[in-house]
Amino acid sequence: MMTQWETMPSLTRPRAAVVGGGICGLAAAVALTRRGWDVVVFEETPSVVVGAGITIWSNGIAVLTVLGVADGVRALANDMPRVRILQSSGRELMRQCSAPGEMLALHRRDLNAALVDGLDDGVVRPATRATVVDVRRGIVAADGREESFNLVVAADGVHSQTRLQWWPEAGGERDCGIRAWRAVVDGATDEAINVWGSSGECGILPLPGDTTYVFGASRGRAREKGLAHFDGWIEPVPAMLAAIGEPIVHDLTELAPVRSPVKGRTVLVGDAAHAMRPHLGQGAGLSLEDAVVLAQHCTSSGEFDGVGFTAARRRRWATVAWMARRATPMMMPANRFAGLPQTFASILPDRMMLSLTDRIASWRPN
Repeated sequence: MMTQWETMPSLTRPRAAVVGGGICGLAAAVALTRRGWDVVVFEETPSVVVGAGITIWSNGIAVLTVLGVADGVRALANDMPRVRILQSSGRELMRQCSAPGEMLALHRRDLNAALVDGLDDGVVRPATRATVVDVRRGIVAADGREESFNLVVAADGVHSQTRLQWWPEAGGERDCGIRAWRAVVDGATDEAINVWGSSGECGILPLPGDTTYVFGASRGRAREKGLAHFDGWIEPVPAMLAAIGEPIVHDLTELAPVRSPVKGRTVLVGDAAHAMRPHLGQGAGLSLEDAVVLAQHCTSSGEFDGVGFTAARRRRWATVAWMARRATPMMMPANRFAGLPQTFASILPDRMMLSLTDRIASWRPN
């Protein structure tokens, strides 16, 4: 039976530095704290409570339960027992159905805030740039001084400076050829939908507080058209995209999962280790998994089993990243011929089509 971790008292508690205050970094801080570590989170931006919308599948919710913050997250989220998946013409392809409480939609800032609430005051240091100056000895420079830690957790995202400096063999991220627009808009929609069409995808997810998370993504030549690419799609796609004032716009990148994410006392986690395409909605889920597995491989005496952590995560990262890449031509085919798999999807049983995504979400902490 899954239980919540409790903080273990210790006369001499090991120390961890987390570089990056996103979902993975904050979750890792909570997990390590509950394992008996003293943790400091360095975040170079002024606030960690930022972002648009996000979905959390059952694997991520299981991690939040272990971290003791699941109830707080649920209070800030909408349950999504059903998501209809449509073609841009309006034809229904399938329905993603979940048991109550197994899939949530919420504002990213609310998820981050719930994780911060699981930490003591002063653990998170916003507006503080940190640099790993020695991966072997776990030395971090910040605020004009250097400190040594038992463990350094590099959760500094897809553009990770830690990875670029200390893992040159991993290389940098590469362009997916996809541009995404994300925003939370006023007004609630009646249902959650995901719409697939030629060279594009759009999601509309109702959030608490009479708001809606809207995202659009397009690839190839279509991305140069901006949101106008979606003008002929089924309503409410054009209307919801038109309601976006100032969207968060990204040209999406991905990173081949780092095969050896541990060097000395430093470990890469989250997007710094395995940034992937967003089609499966599992970016946050895998980051939360990383956090709890990381803590499982740490002891209250300050030891970190890097070999065990790598063995536990490497295949998982590779599998989900591979599936995310293969989802692009299915969800946003380049032309009508390439969209034939969508036609087959509409005549096959929903469970058959969604079995792989269900398998990803079935992961649970040990």
